[in-house]
Amino acid sequence: MNEILWQGETIHLHPEKALFWPKEDTLFVADPHFGKAATFRKVGIPVSEHTPEDDCRKLENLIRKTQAKKLIFLGDFLHARQGKTDPVRMLLFQWRELFKSLEIILIRGNHDLKSGDPWPELGIQCFPEPFPLSKWQCRHHPIETGRDPYLAGHIHPGYSIRGAGRASLRAACFWVRPNHIILPAFGSFTGLQNIIADPNDQIFLTNNEEIIKVS
Repeated sequence: MNEILWQGETIHLHPEKALFWPKEDTLFVADPHFGKAATFRKVGIPVSEHTPEDDCRKLENLIRKTQAKKLIFLGDFLHARQGKTDPVRMLLFQWRELFKSLEIILIRGNHDLKSGDPWPELGIQCFPEPFPLSKWQCRHHPIETGRDPYLAGHIHPGYSIRGAGRASLRAACFWVRPNHIILPAFGSFTGLQNIIADPNDQIFLTNNEEIIKVS
């Protein structure tokens, strides 16, 4: 876990691709894309059976570790309507049963608009972006205009660094900018979009086990 000061607040960046705001007891994750593997299997593309289970286990561990009282998904909770299968529903319901008192909020992303809101029994409050939280905004899509600081997802940020010779490393990252933070995609079955950082940006790579600051 890396502790940083941003917008006058202490926040924690977790290698499991989550951000925790201690002052608000709030955990943030972006782009879990639950049901993506099921969507691919429906069209005959073989993928791992364990992807959603692994992500639920990560969420469980993060909630227990941080003792969060609120969980905010920054969009794309579900990948597609075809992925809203009974096994995915049961898996998420079993996870929800572990944290019945946890307040959960979803900021609808582009995939959520197509897949529809999560099953009602999950008890997830759904809102359009932007959603205000204290002095920040919660969004799915990053924007270049506006002065209010915000947290967002959507682009699945990745960053490449080069070593000696032809050696290189490409990994998911937290993209910390003066006015906003873009979280890495939480889902295990998601891609990366390489970003180009400005001089005032900070980049924190994550491999699910440790955080590495590169700029």
